[in-house]
Amino acid sequence: MVIYPVESGPFATIGYLIYCTETQNGVVIDVPLDSTSFFLEYIDKNKINLNSIFLTHTHWDHTADVAKLIKETQAKLYVNKLDEYRLIDPMKHTLMPLPFELESVNPDFYFQDGQKISIGNIKFEVRFTPGHTEGGTTFVIHNEKKVFAGDTLFYGSIGRVDLPGGSYDTLINSIREKLFTLDDDYEVYSGHGPKTTIGFEKFTNPFFQDN
Repeated sequence: MVIYPVESGPFATIGYLIYCTETQNGVVIDVPLDSTSFFLEYIDKNKINLNSIFLTHTHWDHTADVAKLIKETQAKLYVNKLDEYRLIDPMKHTLMPLPFELESVNPDFYFQDGQKISIGNIKFEVRFTPGHTEGGTTFVIHNEKKVFAGDTLFYGSIGRVDLPGGSYDTLINSIREKLFTLDDDYEVYSGHGPKTTIGFEKFTNPFFQDN
């Protein structure tokens, strides 16, 4: 298994290409603005079959290049249904004026909590982690001890809860129940910033030290 991160866009958002080296099948998790060319170059160079795109949530900085990547690869799009509305009418939910147009896109599949999805020989478990948005979703690869958390959990912090669909109590519960129940040595890849581990966040993250 290989993880290829691409950091791009005005908020330094990170999308991840994960692919199985045995089958060459891959998935992209989140598609930030201006990330498509980097993904396509890597996909072409390594002869990867991009079958799927997973979205952790649908804030525009994580989805701006989704339509472009789908057109280039015909990959199928997965999202939690509660977050679908930002994909259907993206310009209505940007929260700020943008100097470019976001293209509407329709998902192909909806995630279910606890669902297992295989990309080649890589097995992802889908965990519903709302709080940053209504449909926030985290992906866990147990045999590799990897967690792709989007904006749910960061190195030393948590996702914003002051945007529409956000809830502090919901986010804290999601992290406690769906992430902190994993072993301490699971590595966490977030939508912004450096990677971390479950154990490090459990014992040092300031949002969890007084509870």
